[in-house]
Amino acid sequence: IELVTDRATRTPYPPTERIGHQVTLEARRRGMLIRPLGHVVVLMPPLSVTTAELARMVTILRESIRTVTEAFS
Repeated sequence: IELVTDRATRTPYPPTERIGHQVTLEARRRGMLIRPLGHVVVLMPPLSVTTAELARMVTILRESIRTVTEAFS
């Protein structure tokens, strides 16, 4: 999931902001481990994931992204 400051231009956050790392820390506080690669967050659920687990993962990730990116707005 690419984290950008503007969807239309796909401008990434400055590297100094470490936005991907910040999102992963927020997700960890909420109980989920994800991997940052710069301004990209990698979500790799296991093949055995249930629909309910996947829905929870997406919710945590969405809330984490929202929390972190609103702090930069």
